[in-house]
This record gives sequence, C-alpha cells and structure tokens, in this order.
Amino acid sequence: MKFIIDADNLSVDALCAYVFQRSSFESVEISDAAAAQIQRSHLRFLEHLEHPNPIYGVTTGFGSNCQQVVPKNRSEELQSNLISYLLCGTGRMLSTEAARAMSLIRIKSLSRGLSGVSNELLNHMCDLVARDILPEVPVEGSLGASGDLIPLAYLGQLVQGKGTAITPDGKMPAEDAFKKYKIKPYKLKPKEGLAIVNGTSTMAAQALVNHTEVKFLVDVLTTATSWLCIVLGGKLEAFGPLVNEKAKLHTGQARVASEVTALLAEESYKSLTANQVSIKDLHTAEMIQDRYSLRCTPQVLGPVVDTIGVFETWLEQEINSTSDNPLIDPENGDLTSGGNFYGGYLAHGMDYYKICIGNMADLLDRQLTTVMDARTSNGLPPNLANWPMMNDVEKHLHHGLKGLHQATNAITAEILSMATPNSIFSRSSETHNQDKVSLGMSAAISCSDMLKKLFTITSMHVICLAQALDIRGHNLKGDKSSDLYQLIRRHVPFITNDQAMGPNIQVLSDALRQSAYRKGML
Repeated sequence: MKFIIDADNLSVDALCAYVFQRSSFESVEISDAAAAQIQRSHLRFLEHLEHPNPIYGVTTGFGSNCQQVVPKNRSEELQSNLISYLLCGTGRMLSTEAARAMSLIRIKSLSRGLSGVSNELLNHMCDLVARDILPEVPVEGSLGASGDLIPLAYLGQLVQGKGTAITPDGKMPAEDAFKKYKIKPYKLKPKEGLAIVNGTSTMAAQALVNHTEVKFLVDVLTTATSWLCIVLGGKLEAFGPLVNEKAKLHTGQARVASEVTALLAEESYKSLTANQVSIKDLHTAEMIQDRYSLRCTPQVLGPVVDTIGVFETWLEQEINSTSDNPLIDPENGDLTSGGNFYGGYLAHGMDYYKICIGNMADLLDRQLTTVMDARTSNGLPPNLANWPMMNDVEKHLHHGLKGLHQATNAITAEILSMATPNSIFSRSSETHNQDKVSLGMSAAISCSDMLKKLFTITSMHVICLAQALDIRGHNLKGDKSSDLYQLIRRHVPFITNDQAMGPNIQVLSDALRQSAYRKGML
C-alpha cells in the first residue's frame, strides 16, 4: 500500500496509521498534483533569486543577523551552515514513533507548495521515510517559535547524509546507512535548509504520540472505573442519563457515563438505588451515595474527553499547515514574511493535556485509596491481601499490594508537580528578535514525561483492581474488560503472598503503552 501525500488534509488517524503501523505501507509518494504545485512555487522562488532584493535566510543571515547580506553564490553554503550551527541539542532522544511522525509531518508541510523548495528535496525525504531511515533527535533546545529549529536541524543533517541515523537495522552513522541502502546524500538548495528547520513538525510529532496515549489511557480509566464499581458494589444511578444527559449537557461527560454503563451491562451488573435501601439495612450514610472518586468519574473524565476532541482538531490543522518563513505564493509570486512557525496551538494543547493528566492521576490515586482501605472497600481485605485463603496467624504476615498504593501516591505527587503550563514561561531570546516564544516543544516533552508516569500508576491501579475482581470471584464477560484483564494476567499473576512487584509493573506499563499504538487498542 502506498502512502500518498496530496492536497487533501492528512487526518490524525491516517498519520497514526503510518506512524504506528508503518510495515503496512510500501512507499511514501508525492501526488502529481502536489508535485506540480511544488514546482510552481520553486520556480517563483528562483525568479526572486534573480532579483537584487535581499531574501531573508537566502541572501541574508538568520534571525537578528538578517541585516547581514550574503552573496547569492554562497546561498547553498549558508543553508548547510544553518544546519550545522543548530546541531546543539541535548537530553534524551525522541522516540522512533515521534521521529517518524516528525519526518512525515515536515514533508506534508513543505509539499503544499508555499515554501519554494524543490521536488528533488521532497522526493529524497519521502525515500528516507519510506525506508524508515530516521534522524536521531535530542529533545532539548527548541523555543517553539521560529519553529523547532534545533530538533529539526537533525532532520536537515540526515537529509545530507550526515549525523546518526535510526534504521531498520539499528542505529548507525548516516554515511554508513546511505551506503547500505544505496542513497545519495542531498545537497541543499537555497532556502531548503531554512524550510526544513523553520517549522513546528517536531512538537507536532510529539503531540501526536501524546494524543494517542491520552486517548488510550482515558479508555483504560473508563474500563477500570467499571471494575471499581463492581468490586465496591457501587451504584449505577450516578452513570445514568438523568444525571449525565438530561441534567448536565456536556458531551464528554455523557460519553464517559454511557461507556461505564455499557461496560457494567456487559457484566450483568446491578445495584440498589438509594431509594431501594431500607432504613434497617442502612449502617452508614455512605451507603446512600458512593464517594466522589467513583460517582463523579464522568464529571472528571468528561472534560478530558472534550479536550481531546478540541485538540485533535488543532493538531490536524497544524499538520496540514505550512509553518516555515518566508512563504511564496505560487500564483502571483509574492514573498511574504510571517510567524507560522510559532507553535501556539500545540503549546496550549499540550498544556491542557498536562492539566488533564494531573486530574487523571489524582482520580486513579483516590480510587485506589478507596479500594485498598478496608474501611471503605465494602468487605475487601486490607490492601487486597490474599487473606481469604490464609489462616489468622498467616494473614497478618502479609500486606498484599500496600506498596503499590504507596508508590502510586508518590508518583501522583510527582505528576501533579509537573502540571504547570509551559507556555506561560516565554523568554526573550536570540538578541530579542525572538522576543515572544511558544515553548511548544517543552510542553510536549513535559507532557510526554508525565504520561510515562501515568502509564506506571495506571499499571499499578489495574493490577490492584484485577486482584480485587479475583478476590470477589467475578469473571469478566465483556470483550474490552476481558482483553484488559488478560493483558494484565499475561504479565502479573494473582498475588497470593507478598512479593517484589517492580519488574511486573514495568513490563505491564510497557505493554500498555505498546497497546496504545496498535490499531484496535488491547
């Protein structure tokens, strides 16, 4: 199957299909119509190059150095130097999935025929992506305005056959990879180095991965909430249409409530309503209503679901936009400077996701506290220890999953400490030329770090709920619930006696993350 880049919008789903299931595609190609538009734009740019007027970043220096004139016959050398001086990234490396997405998004941006680059460059970039030859990209260094200059420089370096390449055969010098795969290094034409680095493609790529993970974790949390209701004997009425569709009108809330209700229906779960509890059976007022961490789950996760919908629109618009500078109108040849490299929508979206992740983590932590505490768990043993199978002497030697509860509490605090928005910390940089920046890449990386921790505590949470289901003797019937339960049990057995859990948690966390990337989820 061919992955064709044309004038139509590239949907988030279509991009994810390539990024996470690349083996399904045999090539990446520019459509004939897009190639014609690219050629028109490139010819318009060449016309400008013949005039004596300076062209930013082509016959001038970059940023605050734009007053310095560069001879036209040195413009190719200028593009190579631009890539070189930006190669100062630090920190951990971008994931393979994010590097793949970054490369494809950059091609899509440049293929719209507003950047003045050549078809030769884009065909070369398509060939690299199709062979899954990707740049090794450090994540630190992007201000998120003037684009992801430093991260994207590593893509510009790879295009020239330099630096380090990630290939299907492992990491190797790009020079060796090009020889192995019989690829010729590309020599950047005027403006092409600037067009590669002057964009939002790295933060968009990381945002795409984050978006995929957040959607998956909301799905897991919704399923886990139905399990919590089962093991606590919770009340269905809080998830019903009167509360979530008639009284409150938010679509995300209604969707979460409906999903929990459907999951519980698959388990043939029934509960007494508050009106069906008689006074003589009432031991505490808590029997009338469940705690907020169960009862208010639609109200907690609903805003997350609606935020996902809003951000997916922003993300799709961003990946289909042209984000470099200056831009060239292929129809009339106008050369225009602007600020599309400012990643404001991505920065805000990632900051919103950080707030969502904080709320999701806190919800998990509160739900876990309820099920671990014998005073609130409706008859479950303390810390979900295997007490029902132990005698009185033996059971007091075992503390079950107490450690997971403590670890979840600690990691939740770490997640909450990271939830401060990045976009509010704009700095004046580059001799005050870049005096207002988005910090979109910083927000995306911070969001990614939070998600890694959220996967960890989600793993602990579902381990504990699976333990509670087994103690209750409930055999899951619904497909989604059964699939999640089986995934857990492939990596973590029922805990009969106190044991080390760290390796199990890490393996399950990794398995959940990989499930997020696979079509069909679990």
